[in-house]
Amino acid sequence: MSNNELTLSEDKKRTIALKITTYVVSILLTIMILTPLYYMLKQTFGEEVKLVHGAGDNTQLVITPREHMITLKEFGKLFTKADFIGFRNSMLVTCTSTLLNMYFSALTAYAITAYEWKLRAAFEKFIIVAMMIPSTVASIGFVQMCYKYHLINNLAMLIIPALATPMTVFFIRMYLKATFSREIVESARIDGAGEFRIFNQIMLPLMKPAIATQTIFCFVASWTDEWVPRIILIDNSKNIKTLPLTGSIQGAGLLMLLPPIILYAFLSKHIVEGIALGSVKA
Repeated sequence: MSNNELTLSEDKKRTIALKITTYVVSILLTIMILTPLYYMLKQTFGEEVKLVHGAGDNTQLVITPREHMITLKEFGKLFTKADFIGFRNSMLVTCTSTLLNMYFSALTAYAITAYEWKLRAAFEKFIIVAMMIPSTVASIGFVQMCYKYHLINNLAMLIIPALATPMTVFFIRMYLKATFSREIVESARIDGAGEFRIFNQIMLPLMKPAIATQTIFCFVASWTDEWVPRIILIDNSKNIKTLPLTGSIQGAGLLMLLPPIILYAFLSKHIVEGIALGSVKA
C-alpha cells in the first residue's frame, strides 16, 4: 500500500471519528435541552397541579396524574387573568427594550468602526471591561437609584437599561470589523447622503445577520428576567407584573415558551451566518 493510500485511509478514519463524536455530542445536548421541556409539557397536559394552603403559611404543591386527556375547558382553566396581564406587560417590555437595544447598540458599534476619534480605543476597552461585570452586580446601583428617585412600579425602568448593552455592542462591533466597507460609506457621502441616512438605509441592512442573532439573545434575556422586575415591581394592587412574576404555574409556563420559539423560527437562519462572520476577526 502506497503512502498516499495510507494518508487517505487515515484521513477517512479521522473524518468518521469526527462525525461520530459530533453526532454523539449533538444527541446528548439535544436530550439535555429537551428533557426539561418534556417534563413541563407532561406536567401541563398529563398532570394536575394545585397549591394546597394549610394552617398558617404552610402551602404545599400537590401533583396528581390526569385520568384522561386534557379537555379544552380544562386547558382554558390553566390560564388566569394575571397570566394574560403579565404576558401583555412582558411583551411590551421585551419588544420595546429589544428594538431599542438593537438600534442603539448597532449605532454605537457603527460609530466605533466608521469614525476616527481621540478616545475610540479607550471607549472600546471600556465596553470590554463592562462586559466582565455580572449583570446582577451592575443592577444593584440601578435598583438603588430607582428607589431613591421613586421610580419603582414603572415598566419604563425595565426598558431604559437595555438601550445599549455592552455585549450587543461588542458582538456587532466584531461583525463590522469583518464586513465593514469604508468605500460604501464614502460613496454614499459623495452622493449627498447624510450620516443617519447612511446608517439607517445602508449599514443597518448590512448588519442584519448580527442584529438578528443578538435579537434572539436579547429577547430571551429580557423575556425571562425575574431579578430586577421582582425588586422594582412591588405594588400588587397595580397590573404591572411581568409574566415570570405571575402566580400561575402551568399557564404562565406555556405563555413563556411560545414567543422565543416563534422568534427563533423567523430568525434562526441568520444565527450561524452572524456568528461566523462576527468571529472572523477579533
